[in-house]
Amino acid sequence: MKKNQKHFIIALIAGVILYFVLPESHGLTNAGVRMLSVFLPTIYLWLTCGTGWTSLFSVTVAVMLQVAPGVPSYMTLWGNICGAAVIPFLMVASVMEESGAFEWIVKWIISRKFIHGRPTLFMIMFTVAMVIISIFTAPQVVAVLFFRLLYEVTQSIGYTKEDDFYKAHGLLVGWVSQTCDGILIWGRPYVLTMVALVAGLGFSKFTAMTYFKVAVIYLVIMIVGAMIVIKLFIRPDVSKFEHFDDAKMRADLKANPITKKGKIAIAGMLVILTCYVLAYCSFLGPVAEYFSGISIAASVTLVCALLCIITVDGEPVMDLNKAAAKVPWSMIIFLGAIMFYAGNVGAEEYGISACLQSLLGPVVSNMPVMLAMFLGVLIASVITNFCSNTVAGVVVCSSFVPAMMSVPGISPAQVLAFACAVIAICGTAICTVSACPTMGIVYSDIGIEYKGTAKYSIVVCAIMIIVSCLIIIPLGSSLLAGVV
Repeated sequence: MKKNQKHFIIALIAGVILYFVLPESHGLTNAGVRMLSVFLPTIYLWLTCGTGWTSLFSVTVAVMLQVAPGVPSYMTLWGNICGAAVIPFLMVASVMEESGAFEWIVKWIISRKFIHGRPTLFMIMFTVAMVIISIFTAPQVVAVLFFRLLYEVTQSIGYTKEDDFYKAHGLLVGWVSQTCDGILIWGRPYVLTMVALVAGLGFSKFTAMTYFKVAVIYLVIMIVGAMIVIKLFIRPDVSKFEHFDDAKMRADLKANPITKKGKIAIAGMLVILTCYVLAYCSFLGPVAEYFSGISIAASVTLVCALLCIITVDGEPVMDLNKAAAKVPWSMIIFLGAIMFYAGNVGAEEYGISACLQSLLGPVVSNMPVMLAMFLGVLIASVITNFCSNTVAGVVVCSSFVPAMMSVPGISPAQVLAFACAVIAICGTAICTVSACPTMGIVYSDIGIEYKGTAKYSIVVCAIMIIVSCLIIIPLGSSLLAGVV
């Protein structure tokens, strides 16, 4: 019997036991019992068997047990608004990658004259380039691209992959690209699903842009903290950096300008981002109302369609079939399953939130508020480094958020700020090889050796746990006061 089959049987047995043993008490309804008997084994399967077929199976079992009506459930699984925006967004990003637009942008940034002979400025601009490219594409693509460029730069300076210069910047690639995936909101399945989950727990006005207002502070502090760790703890030798031939890189860019296809793809992506931002600029009145009403999926889909119409040298900028083949469909299915649970777990008819408030509320209420929040953020950080960031976020948010909402002395804005911190922390999955697909690339033949690096990643995570409790949550409470 294969491992997946064993885990499936374990999950099936656990589901049956939960179905017949869980009591309808503390506010938990019969529908809630059935929901948990599917949802909890599903989390186990996500941890052990991946998130593709398990998501399909989970939603189907929920429908068959009449946990939720069939038609709306499958409409959420296959036709949710997040998927409608993410799929074409990833297709446009694939054109930017294929056309060489990403590589050209990065080389332009790191070859500026003022960087010459200044290794710290190089590290800063290298990081800025990562953040910019991360807006448009997945962290795995960012990691592959930046390791290729890092190797090129390292060789030109006179270092090797074994030198601390390469290792330090390689760690930076993993830290920044993965954290960006948990912070930047454009076309991010993880962020969009977690926002939907938190909104379903009683914060109906909570949106991706609301989260970003808090999360961007986390990202800035994390980047500064990562650089401090590199400068103070790793302390790579930068004595050879003066040999970095930035002039040659600028000459290469001039000799090989960005392609027409790349320019058109970049223009399309800028249109998408502009429409996204306009939807949240409430001071623009009717303009914001219009773009908010059509949803970001409309602008993304329109750009995607136009790229299939516009031609360069007789060929369309985007080959729809080719671009669609590059979409990670198992991730899209997982996204649909999370959207299904996000819309149901917090609903009153199930009583799951009420039950958690009743059971965990007294435990949390006996702790100082700061200690309770620290515990939640710490648990999130530990779990995310051993399993999916989405699963970690779902577990912590769905348990701690309802419990904290019943604690005297905690305002709704504080609870929401805590949820934002958890989402951001769960995006910082950087300590182990299996923490996320990105770290699998970081610690591969094209990246760096894992041995001896985990301690630096742990320091970064520890810094961000403390920062989340002392800065992000208190500041986020003030920023989110008008949302709840």
